[in-house]
Amino acid sequence: MLVVVCGMHRSGSTLVAQLAKGLLSGTTPLSVSNNGLGSSVEEMHARAKDPDHTWLAKVHIPRRVLRRALPDEGTRYLYTYRDVRDALASAWRKNRFLFGSDERGPAIASQFVREEIDIGAVFEDRRHCWIGRYETIVKDLPGLVTDLAAFLGVSLTPEKLQELVTEAAPDKQRQRSLKVSSGDRSVRLETFITTNHITDGRSGAWKETLSVEEAIAAEHAGRHWLVAKDYPLCFRKAMYPAQ
Repeated sequence: MLVVVCGMHRSGSTLVAQLAKGLLSGTTPLSVSNNGLGSSVEEMHARAKDPDHTWLAKVHIPRRVLRRALPDEGTRYLYTYRDVRDALASAWRKNRFLFGSDERGPAIASQFVREEIDIGAVFEDRRHCWIGRYETIVKDLPGLVTDLAAFLGVSLTPEKLQELVTEAAPDKQRQRSLKVSSGDRSVRLETFITTNHITDGRSGAWKETLSVEEAIAAEHAGRHWLVAKDYPLCFRKAMYPAQ
């Protein structure tokens, strides 16, 4: 079986990957893929078809050749998303892209938003796809663990639930991020945590991170998706750049 954690960047996908790994450990033999979905379409489908082994992969933007051939049978997708403006702002904070940096600006903001939405649509269209909204799942870790266990078909004892919730607590995640920053690569391999992983989890923090021009560009690029996902728009249409 292939289990794919495929969230939008900065949307809680690492948290979901940690919990999925904890739930799947001890069921069938489990391998955390170090090459994502696999090196080829054939390898990806072989993993999905193997009933005696589970492959756990965490990906954000798979190569196009793999994206076009994503399997349904034998595969479970765990997709997370958040207000895409917050995803953008969080990515820039993590990478410490400051105002005026060449790595940011309205055009780059638009590109980021469109790519995240386009890739997300590919994953959400899978037959067996669990979808988690960041703003909801981070507020109820016990509910998240229970929901993931049910989707993955894994039995869950109260003791296991408590263990996973305790290990997923924000203070534990911050400690892991600090260890990675200090050079402890084993933490990253075990928990998917990266340097500067914990930044600002608040909803709406994009208003303090993005410039007005970047925020308008991001909202313009994602306005239909934002409305469909029930996120409020903050700018008048007249403020959007001309097509």
